[in-house]
Amino acid sequence: MTFDHVFLIGYGAPSKSEEVMPYLRAMSEGRGVPEDYLKAVAKHYEVIGGRSPYNGQVSNFKVRLEQELRSSGISLPVFMGMKNWNPLLKEVLSEIYRKGFRKGLAIPLTPYRFASSGAGYKESLESICSASGIKDLRYRFIEGWHDQELFIEAEVREVSRALQAIGPVERAATPVLFSFHSLPARCNSTDSLSFYTAEARAASVLVAERLGHKKWTIVYQSRPASAKDIWLAPEIEGEVKALAARGEKRVLIVPLGFLCDHAEILYDLDHQARAVVESTGMEYLRSRTVLNHPKIVTLVRTLIEQAMAAGAPETHSV
Repeated sequence: MTFDHVFLIGYGAPSKSEEVMPYLRAMSEGRGVPEDYLKAVAKHYEVIGGRSPYNGQVSNFKVRLEQELRSSGISLPVFMGMKNWNPLLKEVLSEIYRKGFRKGLAIPLTPYRFASSGAGYKESLESICSASGIKDLRYRFIEGWHDQELFIEAEVREVSRALQAIGPVERAATPVLFSFHSLPARCNSTDSLSFYTAEARAASVLVAERLGHKKWTIVYQSRPASAKDIWLAPEIEGEVKALAARGEKRVLIVPLGFLCDHAEILYDLDHQARAVVESTGMEYLRSRTVLNHPKIVTLVRTLIEQAMAAGAPETHSV
């Protein structure tokens, strides 16, 4: 198969304050979420400036990827679509089809295969194309690159940069929390959730080993306040309090489960988790997300080249 375009697929986020409530309604459609709860969540966006930088950071990455591909002699056009906000997948797929493209490489903007699966990106494409009468658009999905060398190197660079804020003697003693988005826990060990936790651990081990850092823990964040089920543990707030009880002076949080900034980083970590850290008297440190680190665009270009060389297998018809 000769691929004719690249499709970056993301979750989407509001780019200005007037989009926040429509976005939250769209994201929670069909889930019976009360309007009062959505209004409470909307206040989180007020704290971080009334908007999310997510779409802007993805747009910047798209431009840089286009440049990277051209400099490597790859002439594939790059499209960007979001599941829950503009530019919506439906609109971008229609544009792709109208322009005559039929065989694409789809790249969900997460290094974790289960996170991509949990977001339902493939199902969304299938549903949109079925409803639109599109029957001959095919994609090969590029997923599960959490253990790729360039991704690990980018994370190590950002963690190292954050550790530079403290003296060399204290660095090795600083606890590192590798943070991932929490999900409802299930008892069935064969459930695909186990792949998510395994991927989270694999990435964490690789980053910690490359750093030579012994003092680290995986934590989970962003559990909805309304959630009644058991979710993945340990939760970040509980682990922070446990560190403080052991007499730690500071903590470095690494958002390893996230590629770029959005409300889960700027509010859930930099506002909510930070408040818990500082209430215990500890110092709060956080490493930056890596989507626009130079190594990530190189990694994605490499994955595209590998998929082009591999050809037709594992294509996904929509």
